[in-house]
Amino acid sequence: MPHLLFAWQIALITLRRKRLALLSFALAAGGFHALVAVSFPAVGGAAAVSSVVQTFPPALRTLLKLAPNLQAGFGLQDYLAFSWFHPLFLGLGSAFVVGRATDALAGAVESGAIYLLLSRPLPRWALVVGRMGELLLGAGIIVAAAWVGLWLGAAMTFSDPLPFARYALVALMAWLLFAALGAGALIISSLTSRASTSGGLGSAWTLLAFVLDVIPAVANSPVAWLNPWHHYFPQAIVATGQVEWAAIGLLVGWVIVGTAVAVVCFGRRDLG
Repeated sequence: MPHLLFAWQIALITLRRKRLALLSFALAAGGFHALVAVSFPAVGGAAAVSSVVQTFPPALRTLLKLAPNLQAGFGLQDYLAFSWFHPLFLGLGSAFVVGRATDALAGAVESGAIYLLLSRPLPRWALVVGRMGELLLGAGIIVAAAWVGLWLGAAMTFSDPLPFARYALVALMAWLLFAALGAGALIISSLTSRASTSGGLGSAWTLLAFVLDVIPAVANSPVAWLNPWHHYFPQAIVATGQVEWAAIGLLVGWVIVGTAVAVVCFGRRDLG
């Protein structure tokens, strides 16, 4: 129990120490989603958006995970849902978790800060769990800021009610997606001693997983179920108001198993 308290303290201390960077990510995510909502009338409304989407070839729709067939046309709800799969938002979240995972272990080893931390009666697993906890809290704040930004932008622009509870479900899945990607990056960080190497491989991991999810031969195979990106479908969530429990379980499993693997790898390696 005392070690879990240490892990929680590490998470909070790291979060406070990196608060300015986290604030910039959160403001960027919230501002982007607010801008998406405000921009809807400027781009011509539902008719213009739907006509543009209809011109997209099937391959592009698959890449962007657009699902106009789930609703009549491609209207406001779909337009706002797309903001959760926009490259800017996904890039922000992915960059944050990879950066946090890199700094958590590989960066601490390279800078020598790890030796000061481990000079205290603190087991390595508590350090890894604490840093993962900070990653989860930070990613959650960014996703929450995105949802608030969407709500504020829509409140200033539209008078008709929108299904913000469904967008909250999308935000939940976005948080779990980023957490799963961060867990994979944390494994890489636990095995390396240079921040540049860890950051490069962590970025490659998130990008490779995304690319594999849009290659039909891989995306339609049984192994695709293990890919975190395979379970993130904002359009479907907004259209149906439902999320698959299996998808939640897989992403949570990535977080738990990824953290456990990082604990084992970091606990067994020589830091000398």
